[in-house]
Amino acid sequence: MDEEDDLTPEEIDALFEQTQPIGNALNAVYQAELIVAAAATPIPAHVRARLDATLRDLTDDEDAP
Repeated sequence: MDEEDDLTPEEIDALFEQTQPIGNALNAVYQAELIVAAAATPIPAHVRARLDATLRDLTDDEDAP
């Protein structure tokens, strides 16, 4: 039997709360890695053209009062 099997639900909750900042920090590092990877990956030309066209459509002032 593991030591963990002897823990009460309250003890488990307390341990979880103690390790939550570590989990939050790991998640932040993971999210930062995704951002860096996305920034380092060039957007394909056909995707860039579609994004540009969509932005032009959204910012078109022809329908403005």
